[in-house]
Amino acid sequence: MIARAGAPLRFVLLAFLSFHPSAMPWLARANYARELRAAFFLPWAIAATEGGVIGFIVRKLYDGVVDPTVLNYCVGALVAAPAFANITSFLWAMLASGKRKIPFITAIQLAMLVSVFIIALAPRTPAGLALLLIAAFAARICLAGVVTIRATVWGVNYPKSRARISGKIQTIMVAVSSIIAMALGLAMQEYENSYRILLPIFGSVALLGVGSYARIRVRREPELLARERETTADSTSRTGAGLSLIRAMLRVLTDDRDYRRYQTCQLMIGMGNMMSWTPFVIIAKEQFNLDYLPGLLLTHIVPLIMMPLFIPLWATYLDKVHIVVFRSVHSWVFIGMFLLALLAGQTGTLWLLYAASVLRGIAFGGGALAWNLGHLSYVKPERSTDYMAVHVTLTGARGLTAPFLGVAIYEAIQAVFPGEGSWVFAVGLAITLCGTIGFLTLRRELPTPTPAD
Repeated sequence: MIARAGAPLRFVLLAFLSFHPSAMPWLARANYARELRAAFFLPWAIAATEGGVIGFIVRKLYDGVVDPTVLNYCVGALVAAPAFANITSFLWAMLASGKRKIPFITAIQLAMLVSVFIIALAPRTPAGLALLLIAAFAARICLAGVVTIRATVWGVNYPKSRARISGKIQTIMVAVSSIIAMALGLAMQEYENSYRILLPIFGSVALLGVGSYARIRVRREPELLARERETTADSTSRTGAGLSLIRAMLRVLTDDRDYRRYQTCQLMIGMGNMMSWTPFVIIAKEQFNLDYLPGLLLTHIVPLIMMPLFIPLWATYLDKVHIVVFRSVHSWVFIGMFLLALLAGQTGTLWLLYAASVLRGIAFGGGALAWNLGHLSYVKPERSTDYMAVHVTLTGARGLTAPFLGVAIYEAIQAVFPGEGSWVFAVGLAITLCGTIGFLTLRRELPTPTPAD
């Protein structure tokens, strides 16, 4: 009886110890420890730039300051910013090619913190909203650069158990981000302008994360940089520096049929998913009239709480199967999310919308791993940046269109059938289902189940 009573405590203790550097492969421990510290401090600033956080805050903060339809499209832009910013990844990859990765990443991180400070200073006017939009986009563009170049660092530093290690890092990041977002929501519910004080404080704390990240060492970096310079030199001798990476990206899509088909299915999954983000924020305010804390819980905190709970499970699964197999299972969680969101909007049942948010977080947990590591199933380490650039650039293209398409469909339905805007989730469901069927087709064509590297 006593043993059974202590089982939950042992489970929590073992889960906690699994994050310790000593639980990682010996060669990865020092870098992992530094990344873990950075993963704790950097989200203090990053949390405020997340689409669900800044989008909902702006939807309430600037209500009545600008036209409601214009405001909805501004919210769409903010929700789209994290994905749209990835379209700049090919530029970051080009700029970082042949250069030391860690100093480059830390410089971008510092620029991102400056943008967060500007968000806190933006006045509550139409011009202030424009300034906030610019600063939010700048922050996400910087973060896109970090993610693009970090993929190369992970590919070299963590050749074994890559999903497990990156899963631990991302678990810490999303856990801290959810706590910071909750604190921000509580503070703004009590005093709406508290974000002007909190964001500079959060940004200052994040500097500790930048300092820790700056101490990371890239394994065999001289060899990696030499290969990158050689590849760039071969390409630029024909096309010039400005077009070399674009050419490399196009070559990836034309030469690698499997990766091209994978990205096509990913396109459909991503389009359907991104279409839902802005309607989630709009419906939370317009249909359910949620205040800051419950609104941020719905749009950001609940999904983030789910992510660290399910990332270890998804990571274990991803380490055992090919990325196509993983996606063919993982995509069904998004389909469940769409069904619950549609039912919530049609019946006016708030708990169903929160249930959809829970499924969204579970899906995001697996998506965070697959998004960062999926391309590594197709690529050699020296071409990791090219493949990741293709991946995040296509994500950026989806970010440029999908959230605005979601707003447009929502507004069109509302104009013809007032109160029925939640049918936008049915459109997203149909697109996501097409992508899921595509992954199932690719799965059947795999010769044998292949573990991800």
